[in-house]
Amino acid sequence: MKTQPVNYDKLYSEARKMFFNDSNAYSLERKSEYLAYLLALESGLRVSDLLEQKYSHFSFNDKLGRYCFTTYIKKTKGQHTGVISNELYHYIHEYKDAVRTIHNWSSDYIFYNYKNNKPYTRQWLHKRIKLIAEKLKLKNVGVHSIRKASAIHVLDKTGSLSMAQYHLCHKRATTTDKYLGVTQATALEQLARVF
Repeated sequence: MKTQPVNYDKLYSEARKMFFNDSNAYSLERKSEYLAYLLALESGLRVSDLLEQKYSHFSFNDKLGRYCFTTYIKKTKGQHTGVISNELYHYIHEYKDAVRTIHNWSSDYIFYNYKNNKPYTRQWLHKRIKLIAEKLKLKNVGVHSIRKASAIHVLDKTGSLSMAQYHLCHKRATTTDKYLGVTQATALEQLARVF
């Protein structure tokens, strides 16, 4: 069954609320789930690349006045630099501080299983996204739904397919067209509004 795009603002708002509602040691894993949602929404990264994120990948860009991340993208075999909100950067470091408080140390990996001493797996993230989607009463939502919502958000805010293409780390605009479901019918509807 095809995953459905979700409302970016609704999902971001709900994940943000859940991140702050859970504060005890048991909830540290829950916090990592919500943080994964938030980072997936802002970064547009694929699951395999999202789970490889490290605290050291993030730094402040003085020119932009924003935090950026630079990471290796497995599928395209190249480096990618993206931007995240200053708010999300602070959530990431709030999570890191909570991890250090509970475990007395933290891995450089953001999404790290401290019980097994290794990074979380794709299966872990897929399962968690399904569970949170159910909690929010969303149907047919998966990791790609979040990635798609992120790209649609970028497209809506910038009006630029090339920005959505860069955000998704696609090599070709046609890939982004297909990914976002741009068809001749939807393109003609949009053009009809312009002229």
